Amino acid sequence: MPEEKAALITYNTERKNFDSVYERNKFYRGLFGYKQTVRKNGKEYEYEKDGLMDEIPHLRIDDSVFITPKKCVSRVEEYFEEWGEKVSKHIFTVIIEDSNMIEKIKDKDKDPELGEGENK
Repeated sequence: MPEEKAALITYNTERKNFDSVYERNKFYRGLFGYKQTVRKNGKEYEYEKDGLMDEIPHLRIDDSVFITPKKCVSRVEEYFEEWGEKVSKHIFTVIIEDSNMIEKIKDKDKDPELGEGENK
């Protein structure tokens, strides 16, 4: 049975720690990205803005919980540290035994260190 060490990351964003709803949304947009729809001259344009998790292979387990490859943890930690005490986090080392889950966190299209374009 294949095994892969990974990191389970949990975080918490309490409203009271943020100056405004806008600031809290900015945190989430930076982490997960967002879509923006602009209407101009009777036409509709849709833009997608990537967040950090669009660049890192991960499995979203639940709200505020996801798994990433161990080597990507530092990027996530850096992002959380930019927000200081507004975001609390816990990082656990886990062992994944499910080969489907292992493949998902090794998404080569998202992480050039894992080999470009092999999953296309």
